[in-house]
Amino acid sequence: MNRVSRSIRVAAAACAVACALVVTGCVAQSTTGVTSEAEQNRQYMATLNQQVTDIQEDLTAFQDAVAKQDAVTMQAHLTSVDKVIESVKNTDCTSKLQPAKDLYVDALCSLDDALASYVSLYTDVANGTVDSATYDERLSSVQSAYNEAMDKLKSADDKIVSISNGEDSESHE
Repeated sequence: MNRVSRSIRVAAAACAVACALVVTGCVAQSTTGVTSEAEQNRQYMATLNQQVTDIQEDLTAFQDAVAKQDAVTMQAHLTSVDKVIESVKNTDCTSKLQPAKDLYVDALCSLDDALASYVSLYTDVANGTVDSATYDERLSSVQSAYNEAMDKLKSADDKIVSISNGEDSESHE
């Protein structure tokens, strides 16, 4: 789970940097309406950055609960993460940032599934319905799903950087 904190911090930093790059790229253009798009991009990235920060706080608390094998607290933080994910889904963005938003939503849904699997596993542990072989197998599966979600978050960060650098094919249309 240490990979969570590092990945979320990287995501937050990438969001902040990408926001600055997206805004700079849009402001540098001289066509009408770009300032409005730049402002929308800036607002979206600021909102996304706050949402990622909120998730990071919940994931830190989730990690503490995992260490204590406290399924009830894990569930509480999972519920909080679910709310932030819904907020990310419902946050409007420009068409330029839509591909990155789609990647973030997919990554966060994968993360949510992995966290739910952690909760399920530790609930079963607390209920005594998991033997050690099953536990190891399920834990390995959960960790794999979690790592895949972190990789998806990295891809979403990379997409933001790509868009902000004008490397995304959709930004040339």
